[in-house]
Amino acid sequence: MTNIPEFTVMEFSRSIKRVVEDSFGYVRIKGEITGFKRATSGHLYFTLKDEAATLSSVCFRNAAQLVNFEIADGLQVCASGRVTTYEGRSNYQIIVEKLEIAGVGAILEMIEKRRQKLLAEGLFDEIHKKKLPFFPKIIGVITSQTGAVIEDIKHRIEARCGTHLILYSTLVQGEKAAAEIIQGIKFFNRLAADKKPQVLIIARGGGSFEDLMPFNDEALVREVFKSEIPIISAVGHETDTTLIDYVADLRAPTPTAAAELATPLLADLKSQLNFLEEKLKFLPQNFLAQNFQHLKNLQRYLVDPKQALAQIGDRFFTLGKKFDFLVQNFFEKKIQKLSSTQISTQLLFSKINMVNQKVDFAFDRLKSITERRLKENSSKLENLLKLLKTNNYHEVLKRGFALVKKQNGNLISSIHDAKVNEEITIEMHDGQIFTKVLSSEKLSQNV
Repeated sequence: MTNIPEFTVMEFSRSIKRVVEDSFGYVRIKGEITGFKRATSGHLYFTLKDEAATLSSVCFRNAAQLVNFEIADGLQVCASGRVTTYEGRSNYQIIVEKLEIAGVGAILEMIEKRRQKLLAEGLFDEIHKKKLPFFPKIIGVITSQTGAVIEDIKHRIEARCGTHLILYSTLVQGEKAAAEIIQGIKFFNRLAADKKPQVLIIARGGGSFEDLMPFNDEALVREVFKSEIPIISAVGHETDTTLIDYVADLRAPTPTAAAELATPLLADLKSQLNFLEEKLKFLPQNFLAQNFQHLKNLQRYLVDPKQALAQIGDRFFTLGKKFDFLVQNFFEKKIQKLSSTQISTQLLFSKINMVNQKVDFAFDRLKSITERRLKENSSKLENLLKLLKTNNYHEVLKRGFALVKKQNGNLISSIHDAKVNEEITIEMHDGQIFTKVLSSEKLSQNV
């Protein structure tokens, strides 16, 4: 037994260390995380385990910064690194240089936990969704410049309604893709107002589950949420869903569909304008017909001034003839009475004077009545003329009033007749204004 080599504890521990490091070198080990701790220095400490064994693990700060998912106990991972021993405690461990989630199931579980976290923070709430512009002058696209996606978007937009496109080329898969897309969003949001796009499209074509992983990155989701420019997500095919689809202002099933959602169809706009132009041609005719009928209705309450004066003249002439007849009849009766009665000349002249006074009085009274009636009828005629002028709606419009109508020509007399965003026409005395209802407010009953 004297030929057995003798070691100090330090020598033996170092020998074991060399054997372990030389035998295994760089390894990849799959297991479940347990006992996870994050040190203030940024180092990560945890244990990998399976059904029968455990392995101490450490991930130093530089490598830990490259981990793009949340680490928690129970998560299945693949750790790549170097196996070494710790002499002070006579145990071995793996120094992790790269940490990945093991298996689709574990990745899906991690993504769902992240989704629930962001959902609880309110990043997916509809209240934060920004409205897309109807006709954007500039559209920003964040995708790869070498893929078919950008060509599909360009061709679709040119076919619908040509507008200016700005491409920010990025990777759309791999570890660096999320960081590059984040820089693209920041780039567009920092542009001057006259160069800034009115909408952004983040797009990539279909791919495997792993290819789409950058679009589940938490930092990318938060950057999409912070963007002042509305964002359309167009990642993968219609059946693919990533976390940026939840936070984006609008999700498109494909990149081509995103181009359709971002732009109007020029042919439809032209057709609608032609329809409105044809409708405008008939509006004046309908308006004139309605107001002509209104004037005809007013004529029933008016009398032709010439006719009214003729009627007054006829009545005056009739009264004059009647007066002449009465005077003549009166004198004839008096003459007959005088003929049959012997009266003195003085009494006769006295009665004649009395009769003459009565005749003068009657004539004055008739004249007064006739003048008064002529004045009353003239006043009525003036009032009727004023009524005709007042009921002429053009005169009303000159006093600051306006005629509000729907597009079909119907009048709007109450706020209940007009809906928000409905197009209306406001007619002034010298023209028309075409506008849209933004909002309405009912007047207080006390007003």
